[in-house]
Amino acid sequence: MSIVIGTSYVWNIVTATVMGLQTAAFAGCAIKQKSRLDLPHSASVGSRATEKLSDEENEEFTRFQKVHASHVEYLPLAQSSVLLAGLFYPKLSAYAGVAYIVGRLVYSIGYIKCGPDGRKFGALLICPSIVTLLGASLYGSFKAVGVL
Repeated sequence: MSIVIGTSYVWNIVTATVMGLQTAAFAGCAIKQKSRLDLPHSASVGSRATEKLSDEENEEFTRFQKVHASHVEYLPLAQSSVLLAGLFYPKLSAYAGVAYIVGRLVYSIGYIKCGPDGRKFGALLICPSIVTLLGASLYGSFKAVGVL
């Protein structure tokens, strides 16, 4: 069994790259937030450095940190899934990857602006896109080895 990578697979590579850039951009936002609040680079949620912040500033800082952490937690799963699923279903996985990127953006902005309740709309795009990518990866893999 061989896997032939067609020219449409480039969109999976682009999608995975944009996912990484998006995560780096929100890392930059979190670093800029630390700088704006005059916090050391090593400051984290609940650390001594954040004790000087007002409740409002601490909440804002916490939101930025949680958004960044969420990006970092899901990035390996999203990138590997879009690349693996793309071996079997390049267009489907590229579209699902774009849905993930848009969902992640909506999730992040919603969380930063509105707190935990603001994540809902982004999650409505993120969750189905991840399930689609994982399903396509598994189905394509099982089909390739003759299990299905």
